[in-house]
Amino acid sequence: MGGAGFLLMILALISGAGAIYFFFSGIREENPLYDKIGSVMLMAQTAFMTLASVVLMFALVTSYFKIEYVAQYTDLRLPMIYKLSAFWAGQAGSLLFWGLLAALFGFIELFRIKGYGVRYRSSVFLTVALTTTFFLILTTFVTNPFAELDFMPRDGMGMNPLLQNPGMIYHPPTLYVGFVGFTIILGHSLGALLTRDASPNWVKSTRGWSMITWIFLTIGIVLGGQWAYVELGWGGYWAWDPVENASLFPWLTATAFLHSAYMFQNRGKLKTWTHMMIMTSYVLCIFGTFLTRSGIMDSVHSFGKSNLGSFFIVYMLFIIIGYLAVYFTHKEAVEESGDEKDFNFTSREGLFFIANWLFTGLTFVIVIGTIMPIISEMVYDVLSIIPSVKENFVAKKLTVGIPYYNKVSSPFFMLILVLAGIAPLVSYGKSAGKEFFKWLTPAAVLAVIVPVLMAMNGYTGVLPLVLACFTTLSLGSILTRVFMSMKQNGPGVVLKQRRHYGGLLVHFGVVIMAYGIIASSFYNAKTEAVVAPGESFDFGKYEMQVGDLRFSERRNFTAVFAPVKVVNKETGKKVVTLAPQRRYYVNNEEAWAEVAIHSKLKGDLYLILASYSKPDNYIGIQAVFQPLIVWIWIGCAIMCLGGAYAISDRRKDG
Repeated sequence: MGGAGFLLMILALISGAGAIYFFFSGIREENPLYDKIGSVMLMAQTAFMTLASVVLMFALVTSYFKIEYVAQYTDLRLPMIYKLSAFWAGQAGSLLFWGLLAALFGFIELFRIKGYGVRYRSSVFLTVALTTTFFLILTTFVTNPFAELDFMPRDGMGMNPLLQNPGMIYHPPTLYVGFVGFTIILGHSLGALLTRDASPNWVKSTRGWSMITWIFLTIGIVLGGQWAYVELGWGGYWAWDPVENASLFPWLTATAFLHSAYMFQNRGKLKTWTHMMIMTSYVLCIFGTFLTRSGIMDSVHSFGKSNLGSFFIVYMLFIIIGYLAVYFTHKEAVEESGDEKDFNFTSREGLFFIANWLFTGLTFVIVIGTIMPIISEMVYDVLSIIPSVKENFVAKKLTVGIPYYNKVSSPFFMLILVLAGIAPLVSYGKSAGKEFFKWLTPAAVLAVIVPVLMAMNGYTGVLPLVLACFTTLSLGSILTRVFMSMKQNGPGVVLKQRRHYGGLLVHFGVVIMAYGIIASSFYNAKTEAVVAPGESFDFGKYEMQVGDLRFSERRNFTAVFAPVKVVNKETGKKVVTLAPQRRYYVNNEEAWAEVAIHSKLKGDLYLILASYSKPDNYIGIQAVFQPLIVWIWIGCAIMCLGGAYAISDRRKDG
């Protein structure tokens, strides 16, 4: 079975190499025959990769342990749903999955743009073929998912318990869809450059891809945070982990791309920004994958050490140099001139331009913090030849922690929140006038009232109050814009201008999410208690009545849990009974926490079974209250609904 899967990958690799040759020839000679042959080879590559993936999936679900990948990530007791998700649980499988998605997206695009010019089409599909073939090189020559053992194990090693969570079923695929979607958009950008098309046609053509890609990337990131929240057992959802950051990089630049593309299409401005942001987003997706899979970063999310790093570095350099070479040899056709270069920085165009710099700056400071261990190690290796310098180094690898990210990112986030609110109140092409300040006044008043009320109720701290002020200003501005527009044009304007109001809905979701982040980051409460079964402890307004330990046998793990009856001290009424667990999985001796959560709009009550001893008759419980954390998940849903609503506007003028 492994041989069949490997043969299919070889055939896909050969097809991809052929597609690259013919699409490159199609660009150079603009011959329709080359484009047709390249298209056939790209379809063949898609077919071979699909069949290879089916073989791997079949091996996983049938427990064919002679394939090393199957033996490494599954066992006989593993539930079927996790056997399926093992496809992307490991390094080799996830790389094959990435390449498969790129091939499938390219296959869809073959039929969607079949009427486009030869050079343009060939540019799009050359980008797709390069991407799929790169990942096939990795899975064929570096980390083969079909490599077979020289014996047939009776059972597999089993999946990492951290991955045996529903979040790992849907978090990686949504994130990968977000990453891979940039391949198609980058191909259209390259096609516009090579055909010297200065119009926004390529932006219009990819608007659906752009929004869908951004939506899936948003969902993937937030689902990753939600997985960390329910599975890692520390009460948080974002720790500025290197792999978490790696998924945030392209989201930030993709958001800048969407703003640039909107301005390019509607006002003919930010052409260069639009091209550069999509190239940067694509490269940052590859860079994030490099950080995750090279083993150079320490992270609970990352894969083990490997020799993939050099391949990723070479590929990233190839894409950057190749794209920039095309851009600078064709830039006279797309660079801005005259009025397109002029910005009134208090107009909507100007605010979009400022927002782009903020997104870029935020990406830069997060990237620097993330790769600081790599930079410091390189500097150490270079300077270590000087004994006196080497002695003064505190550590070979320097890292930055959560305080760094909070300090450097907070100013960017505050300004972005403000711009998200006030930009819709500003007109195109002219400075903010009396009408702007008239519309802004209610929002400004609300932005003062909310933090004052928070402080009066004991929610102090300068930074959270300032963040709440800016968030409320943004909220008030969005609501004012919608109210005034509906008053002037009638409620039907929301249906007629779906792209605009979809964007406002996205901004509204960002605001809701921001409130959740502020509250859960600065106003959470925690306690720990060690009690005997039958005893209780107080936590805020709750009395926690801890029951005796219980045990539960499941297919692939044994659970130890302690039921905790939560009672409201003010009313004496039972709120809920929660049962935090410690799980012991087959083939794994370590105890894994399984938290219990009672979720409400006001906040989550979050319990962890930290320790226990049946002989010594004690149970240790950690309790956390995370205020408004569900607003983060709700805000994400609103953002995605806003993006989908914007896509539904299919008018030709966008």
